[in-house]
Amino acid sequence: MRLKCFLIFSLLCIQVFSFAATTYPYGDFIMKVPAQEDPFPGMGGGFVSLSKGIDTVLYNPASLTKSKGSEISVGIASTAAQLPYNKNYEAKDITFEATGGALSGFSNAILFTSDLGATVPATREFTGKLNCSTVSTGISYKQSIKVADIFSLGVITRGETGAVVNLAGNFPTQWKTDIALQNVSSFMGSGLSVNSAGKLTYKYTPAGMSTYTYTSEASVWSGFLSQTQRIPMTVISDSHNDINVNSNLTFASAAKLGSFSLGANCTPISATANIQNSMRAIVNDGTGDIYFYVPNFDPNNETDVLQWTTDPNKFANSSGYKKRYFRTPAGETIAEAKYNGFFTASGTRIDLGGLYEMNDFFTIGIAYENIGGTVLNFTGTGRVAFVNTRITSMDASNLIDPAATSFTFFDDNFSSVSGTENYGMQESIPVSLPKKVKIGASLKRPFTIAIDYEQQENPINCRYQKSDASYASLVLSDLKFLKGGFETQLFSLPLIIKGGLTLIFKPTVAGADANLLSTIDKAFKYKVLPTKIDLGTSLNLWGTELGNSFGASIMPAFSVLQLDTVGQDFSRLGYFSLFVKRDFWELTYLSILDPAATGAAYSSAENKNDYINIAKFINTLTFSVRF
Repeated sequence: MRLKCFLIFSLLCIQVFSFAATTYPYGDFIMKVPAQEDPFPGMGGGFVSLSKGIDTVLYNPASLTKSKGSEISVGIASTAAQLPYNKNYEAKDITFEATGGALSGFSNAILFTSDLGATVPATREFTGKLNCSTVSTGISYKQSIKVADIFSLGVITRGETGAVVNLAGNFPTQWKTDIALQNVSSFMGSGLSVNSAGKLTYKYTPAGMSTYTYTSEASVWSGFLSQTQRIPMTVISDSHNDINVNSNLTFASAAKLGSFSLGANCTPISATANIQNSMRAIVNDGTGDIYFYVPNFDPNNETDVLQWTTDPNKFANSSGYKKRYFRTPAGETIAEAKYNGFFTASGTRIDLGGLYEMNDFFTIGIAYENIGGTVLNFTGTGRVAFVNTRITSMDASNLIDPAATSFTFFDDNFSSVSGTENYGMQESIPVSLPKKVKIGASLKRPFTIAIDYEQQENPINCRYQKSDASYASLVLSDLKFLKGGFETQLFSLPLIIKGGLTLIFKPTVAGADANLLSTIDKAFKYKVLPTKIDLGTSLNLWGTELGNSFGASIMPAFSVLQLDTVGQDFSRLGYFSLFVKRDFWELTYLSILDPAATGAAYSSAENKNDYINIAKFINTLTFSVRF
């Protein structure tokens, strides 16, 4: 008999459905974000041809030449308090059957419950309990200085960006096996066969003797034909995973030569990913040895077998059977899995930019972002990935032999499950930072309007779940964006209105299944899709400008997939801002929707329509001085 394949499959299923417990997992989800900024509130962020000194060097390094003698900007971020997040979900028990050979008759199930009376596989309800929080990673500081009206130098510091996911817990699981022996041939290799009428046939060849075969006169005992055994276990899991990207220092320099300005940025980037996941399956303390009923006769005594098959008090009664026990290691670990590794990566992003001012009100700009095509190549150390088990193969052909007294499905030592060594734990994982070319122009009279065309030269690679629940690689290439913004005074009133819109052209998609391709085709019915919209107003009263803006964007999806933490779209799904400017100073309050905290607040809210109290924000207060 070979039951190893079944039991290993059970173990793997336990891992796949490791969320299946009454309350599991307990954990923490932490987002780490730096202070945020928005150089042109209401217009959609920065443009390559609109300059605001040190505030816009990440959009075009040449804009640093528009700095005044010196500029200083300080931003301080605050976040929402830690919020509980309860997630209710369902998981189905798993069933699988053996067909053919010595394993015929076995029907197995993984039951995600501690109820030892559970007999029927079911869909069970569970709850995960998480604490969600977003933390600020420090102050954003920007400073620039102009030298001899030609050269400008600047520096930007900001906090790191990252995420932490910790999950842990214990949950009950049962491996349950049912044996239906009708229509089974040579059960477990023992020579026992049962036909559809329940009659048992035993075929055996004693040592040095000829083969004999006997069949019971009628159907055998029902307790033998249908048997159930189970092994209750506790699966203990512990996961600690975090990723941090440090792009917290940017050096900028620029020079102005007549109507031309040229600039360059240098941003060193380092990143770490710490992956620590472990799981153990432990047989519950006090679990007794499992057993199967077998006929109580001596196979080496042909007369004994003949009497048993002809006596209904034996073949049709429980007294004619004995329990054959299989040792179960109560309180011991029978399987373990690990998926650990520490990955590091580093690189330097170089940006180049240029401006050409045709006159006082028309400017052309160009910028090359990550011109060197820097790739963060995550190199792993301490990589460990395996599934070890004590589950073993066993020959049970002597199942009826009175001299055979010891049976077990478990070895004393662990052995590795083939194919799991370092499975998915690559030596290195390359992540290409976005490499872009941006060209734009702006007109400042009689109103301000700016247009940018942006093209990403390298593709985005990611994995997605197909309609059949399998995973596949998805490649998005030929990414092109068109971005526009305007600012104009409303008639002769001291009111200025602003707006901005970003469109993405339909990309080239590879690796998508038919359903995803259909969804993409519908989304790009008109060949373009809005990805960002901004609106704003400002009021000029006696030399003091008061303003506000708000907007929404799906651009963070592109930034997260590429670990683009230098750009300003990494976490800006939705936002609003207030600002006041006068003479040489400016005060800005920027509030960005916090998706993790908002989701947690929504899950625990009694009134799901109370959007004002549900929405949580990452707030940044920035003070800038130009002199």
